[in-house]
Amino acid sequence: MKHITYFSNVAARFRHGAANDTGIRLFHLNHLLTRPRQRNEAVIRELCTNAYLGGKRSLCRVLGRYKMIIDTTDVGLSSHLLLDGYWEMWLTELLAHLVKPGMKVIDVGANLGYFSLLMADLVGETGQVHAFEPNVDLARRMTQSLALNGFSGIATVHEQALADAEADVVLIVPTDEPKNGHLLPADHPAATDDAIETRFIRTRRLDSYAELYDADLIKIDADTSEMTIWQGMSEILKHGRPLTIVLEFARVRYADPGAFIDQILSDGFSLSVITLEEGVQPIDREAILAAPPTDDVMLLLER
Repeated sequence: MKHITYFSNVAARFRHGAANDTGIRLFHLNHLLTRPRQRNEAVIRELCTNAYLGGKRSLCRVLGRYKMIIDTTDVGLSSHLLLDGYWEMWLTELLAHLVKPGMKVIDVGANLGYFSLLMADLVGETGQVHAFEPNVDLARRMTQSLALNGFSGIATVHEQALADAEADVVLIVPTDEPKNGHLLPADHPAATDDAIETRFIRTRRLDSYAELYDADLIKIDADTSEMTIWQGMSEILKHGRPLTIVLEFARVRYADPGAFIDQILSDGFSLSVITLEEGVQPIDREAILAAPPTDDVMLLLER
């Protein structure tokens, strides 16, 4: 992988081995590209520490360098960050390779902001990150985390659900797995189910944000909404600019998954799959649709 040139003299000190003012060394981001994964995970895990703040919040160090506020009732993501300090290392490595200084990046389904923190660091003071998260509790924790790390001027958090049109919907939030939150029509029976947490919100199209038409990279992980989000950014896509999209795809989520792949291809994107062990590999339409319907397939789409 190509070495990333860093943007900040201060951050570069940390990357190249200098200690901060308290003598604590931080993890070097370039090691994501140059060192073995097992070694990096061990180093990050050793640097991981946390402090309980009360009110179901804890402050922890992730990726051996960022301060991040997490939800202590969340067993699906926050528990891993508390114990290990990283999440989906294979995707972390890829984003470290793809995101460059000065880029404009969109993080759809940003959750607590783990990847938004990383990408804000990578784009630097000349770049921008726009993070979309409809779960207000998660979005506000993410806003605090970005501020704690000095990224408020780089990253903008949008407490907004995205789709193909403006509409009233209900956000279903599993109590111990907020990362699996998903949207349903406002009149869905689940909206009145007292056993689950629900919130009524309104969706918006991504291409209604004129400032995002020149985005360089978009990450979409929205648990059932990926196809409608794609349809809601058609004005961004139709200009044919070079663009990289990282998209989580699962056949069971879409009424016509084949039509979704056809739309991606017609918009001019090549297809690759991001694998745990082998990295980025070419893939075709038939192979994507042959995967088990409930399997999450992380696609890398480029044009």
